[in-house]
Parts: sequence; structure tokens; C-alpha cells
Amino acid sequence: MTTTRLATRPAATAGPTAAVARSLSAVGSARALITALALLTLATLAAPLHAQLPPVGASPRLDLDLDLDLGVDPEIPERIRHPLLHAAERYIVIHLAENRLFLMEGDRITWSAPVGTGTGFRLEAAGRSWQFNTPRGVFRVQRKEKDPVWIKPDWAFIKEGQPVPPLDSPLRRQAGMLGTTAVYIGYELAIHGTDKPELVLQADPDERRVSHGCIRMTNEDARALYYLVEVGTPVLIY
Repeated sequence: MTTTRLATRPAATAGPTAAVARSLSAVGSARALITALALLTLATLAAPLHAQLPPVGASPRLDLDLDLDLGVDPEIPERIRHPLLHAAERYIVIHLAENRLFLMEGDRITWSAPVGTGTGFRLEAAGRSWQFNTPRGVFRVQRKEKDPVWIKPDWAFIKEGQPVPPLDSPLRRQAGMLGTTAVYIGYELAIHGTDKPELVLQADPDERRVSHGCIRMTNEDARALYYLVEVGTPVLIY
């Protein structure tokens, strides 16, 4: 029988950096504490991920002295205190707490849209398990596709109570599930459209935790992003 349960939280990382310590000393609210913890998470994740970036120009560098609160009016271009990534003229930021994507040019927000991200649930069946989280870290746009076809993974068949077909089975090819465009930033990880835009347009960011790890957008927003970024564009998810 297929069972689904909430994911457990990982243990807190010890040894905060000096940047985090400075942030903690200025904590005056719960929101500031969350920002400091986000800095600590990025400090832990960014270093190994930088080493894995494809050699497309200069590698982006995180500025850990930043206030990562992007709570600005998404309809109006705003500036943040410093660029979040260096050596990148244009880059994408996906803020999981707000479930919103920001297109940045240096310290300026030029475009923004709501997104759907991983539910955080865990699927266990037949001695296997899958965790449906959107990963955090620094990535790059690896390729772009129009009319992408979803290659249905094993867990999708198991979740539906269906037998798992061979890898080359036509049953695995699902057109329309990823919308009209997809921007791939990792293996089986993409920013793409959806056949259920109503889930992405929910007002409460927590209600937009609807995917199995990918970043969903409305088809209109996904098409806009497709033409706004190029292969090699850095992507920061936090």
C-alpha cells in the first residue's frame, strides 16, 4: 500500500559564520531571526554547489552580508541593498518562504511572479522512498524547451497504484503536464508551466506548495521567463 507522510525537519547546522553572528546580534523580531537562519543555510549549501556549476563564464558568488528579505511590492521594480549574486548581470531568485520568483539585474528587481514549489511530503512504497522538496542552493539554466514532455518517473505510477512500465515505454511520455515552456536548472529539476494554474495563483504562499520539487508557474509567466533568461543564467533558491 502507498503511504504518504510529512517530511521531518533536518537537524540544525552548528557553527554559524561571522556573517550570521552579525545578523543575530541585530535580531529585533522573529522575522529577523528567520533571515539570519536563512543566511546560515546558504552558507552551508552554497560552497559545495558552486563547485558543481557548469563552466559558463565566471561562477556567481553569494554575498552573505545581505539582508535576504525581499518583501517588496512585486508589481513595482525595487532595489535591494546589494546584489545577491556577484559576477552575474542577470539572475533568478526563488524565495521559498514567499513562493515567488524574482528576476534580478544587480540589485534591482525587474520582474516577479508567483510560483508553486515542493510539498515537502514523503512517499514510501515497495521498499523505496521519495522526498518532494524543492532543493535550495545555487544553480544555472542548463537548457530551455518549448512544448516540453514530462517523462513520468516511477513514483508517479506507484502513487497512482499503477504498475511501473519499462523506461522506454510510451506510457512515460506525458505531454502538457509541464505547460508550454520549461527552463531546466538541474537533472529532473525545472521551472515550467502547468496544466493547473489555479494552484499557482492561490493568494497564500503556503497553499502554493503543490509540486514534487520543480518550480511551477502559470503558462504565461513561464513563457515570459523563457524569453527573459539565457542558458547559463544563475538561479538562487532559498
